[in-house]
Amino acid sequence: MGNPWDYDFSAIGQRTAPLLIIHGSDHDATAKVGATGFKVGGNSDIYQLLPSSLQVDQLNMSKQFLQATGRPDPKRYPVVLNLCTDPDQHPRTLERIGKLLRGFKGRLINKPEAVLRTTRDQVARRLAGIDGLHVPKIVRLRNPKPGAASVSSQKAGQSYPLIVRRAGTHMGKVIGVVNDAAELDAAAVGEGEFFLIEFVDFRSGDGLYRKYRLWSFGGRTIFRHLVVTDNWNVHVSERLRFMLDRPDLMDEEKRLLTRLDGNFPSSVHATFDAVKKKIGLDFFGMDFGFGWDGQMILFEANATMNFFPLFANPRFAYLEKILQPAQDALRMMIQPDR
Repeated sequence: MGNPWDYDFSAIGQRTAPLLIIHGSDHDATAKVGATGFKVGGNSDIYQLLPSSLQVDQLNMSKQFLQATGRPDPKRYPVVLNLCTDPDQHPRTLERIGKLLRGFKGRLINKPEAVLRTTRDQVARRLAGIDGLHVPKIVRLRNPKPGAASVSSQKAGQSYPLIVRRAGTHMGKVIGVVNDAAELDAAAVGEGEFFLIEFVDFRSGDGLYRKYRLWSFGGRTIFRHLVVTDNWNVHVSERLRFMLDRPDLMDEEKRLLTRLDGNFPSSVHATFDAVKKKIGLDFFGMDFGFGWDGQMILFEANATMNFFPLFANPRFAYLEKILQPAQDALRMMIQPDR
């Protein structure tokens, strides 16, 4: 089999790199660039799916780089890949990218205006009502005064317990779970933006918590992983703490990997297909669990969640089988004539 990244760009008269990658930050303008990638919080890590042999140009849209000389002109590229993916961390950067790309005629992957519509509260409103998907109610608060959180939660018809977290946080970082109005008002008060999220018990029959992740690349579904633990706040680090010495749980994940899109019932794939149609993104991931009634429970859906590292211990090397399909799916996305 030949190089899956081979593509003849000469037919469109391309004189620069075939791909422009845009990234940036509202806060950390010193985003790492160059051979090591484009690593900064709130930017997608799917650039790691690109082969090192593929020539790319990059544009840092962080404020301090805007006046840099020799900045590439996006209009000269057939394909632009937007890696700035967190609407809570980098709204100003996304707005700058949107203005820069007005009138762009090529392929733009993850339009900034679409990314700006993927805050947790907006996603919850958009995905509510999808058959087979339970979407917990979410309330967003900005600089709440004492007592305001419980009032807002009651008006929204939320039920306790609630997860309280800061907007723009990921990787399992939460303020806590609250069980009544007093606890809520103590946890969500002061400067900053907060999310109040209904907690839904997703323990399986064995008392463990399972979090599944699916990815969509241009509409193609890739099953990313299953993480199982004894803690409701399931994060990938639990894989090493809890799953490492549980071959039965590894076998469970391996069974799901017998299909590259995940060996789930057809109803699960139908639900995820409905999410793809409503989310408005070219690439994104979705974390979810299952309730006692068999419905999928939405945790989050956005383009910011990590795809890498694939695994942190050789016992999980079986996850390598998703790498080539994900690379192939991204390859199809960046072809300008797709």
